[in-house]
Amino acid sequence: MGRGLLTEADAPLVGTYMGVAGLPEVTRLVESSDALFMLGVIVCDTNFAVSEKAIDMRKAILAFDSELTIGYHTYAKVTLTALVDRLLERVRASEKHFAVTRQVFPRGLVADSSTISPNDIATAVNDLMAEHGRMPIASDVGDCLFTAMDIEHTALVGPGYYATMGFGVPAGLGLQAETGQRPLILVGDGAFQMTGWELGNCRRYGWDPIVLVFNNASWEMLRTFQPESKFTDLDEWGFAHMAACMGGTGVRVDTRAQLKEALDQAIATRGQFQLIEIMIPRGVLSQALQRFVAGVKRHNVK
Repeated sequence: MGRGLLTEADAPLVGTYMGVAGLPEVTRLVESSDALFMLGVIVCDTNFAVSEKAIDMRKAILAFDSELTIGYHTYAKVTLTALVDRLLERVRASEKHFAVTRQVFPRGLVADSSTISPNDIATAVNDLMAEHGRMPIASDVGDCLFTAMDIEHTALVGPGYYATMGFGVPAGLGLQAETGQRPLILVGDGAFQMTGWELGNCRRYGWDPIVLVFNNASWEMLRTFQPESKFTDLDEWGFAHMAACMGGTGVRVDTRAQLKEALDQAIATRGQFQLIEIMIPRGVLSQALQRFVAGVKRHNVK
């Protein structure tokens, strides 16, 4: 849930903790810690339900909601700002440094005629930002949020806590309205059916986000857990064709070469939103979602 923090400071981040869905080395680092320091972490099932093993809160320091908890002791009226400021005051200069292995993100999309996977999208976005600079990201839930974990650290907003659909597009518009920065919006086809039409406001306010619609004609994350259900099938809506009616430009891509071309065109075009409808075969998941599904099923078997 803290994804996107400290990006401006270029802090040596090792990755995002996601329990069984995350990188194994990050999971081991967090869950084997003898003094886990958690700043602003919400202790809930979204964060900890799919941990490989329970985090021992007796060995954790939790600062949240103006309280500081250390083991069995809780101290009230301790804000994050006050805590961090006092900790920084007590830090002494030291020649001792700890080696940190940064997360390696996928780069170098092979722009060929192959079909597109979520990992290809992360790779293409990393290539784009490496060439043109970081963009803030607003992501919906589902595989687009898991895919965002393989995108270089940049400012990111997403509904990681309550995990409800429809957040991505309106959040992206709010992001550009508040910061003036051009955002990248990641949204699935199911969520786009709910709130994608908010893009119709872009023309009035001069917003021009780049919108990546992950279209697998499916509620794919639900299908993954209930493959026998038929309600997960979605019809063909043709989102790219609707963009012009809302004041933007839309294009549908089926191959990695088309994806790269569409991203290059989108980043070079300002003044109206750019919608790229990315066709993904059903059943093709990001690596992070694959780990999540495998981990949940493994826990259910236990």
